[in-house]
Amino acid sequence: MVNPHYAAFVRSLADSATFLAVLAASDDQIEKQRHMEYVSRFLVHTYVEYDGKLDVEEFIDEGVVQLATANEVQQAGATFHATFNLLNQAYGDNALRRFQNGVPTGRVGLAAFESIAVGVAKNLPHIQAKPNPSGYIQQRIIDFWNAPQIQNFFAAGLRGTIRIQRTIPFGTGWFAT
Repeated sequence: MVNPHYAAFVRSLADSATFLAVLAASDDQIEKQRHMEYVSRFLVHTYVEYDGKLDVEEFIDEGVVQLATANEVQQAGATFHATFNLLNQAYGDNALRRFQNGVPTGRVGLAAFESIAVGVAKNLPHIQAKPNPSGYIQQRIIDFWNAPQIQNFFAAGLRGTIRIQRTIPFGTGWFAT
């Protein structure tokens, strides 16, 4: 690792009880380090612009190196915790699950994680300034799953590079209103 301090920071975020609750991480997923992968994705998608040149895995790897080199943990940690605290308050372990007819179903997937969690993070000051941030998140998540545009995120065979060029900007705009 480029920066052992940053690696410990990422590990501390991944082990956060609130994050694990929202992610609905199983013991098997934790054993396979999926929670670490999701934290890395969250940080990179929140703080590094994607230019479309690299595949997603290379982008995440290079983004983590860039963030580790910069070693900015204070703001990133505050944004991470505030984002997942809000999501947890709004829907707990259902915050990133598909809602059909108002009922959460299925598992947490990358498209929802990228759109919702990163979208909230990128709009955090705006959301926190609302009279009822948790209520706002609840309504925006329900409306998100009813938005026709999200079908573009779940198409069979959709490459990750195309997906993140759709999910990140959409989520950023979705939670800005």
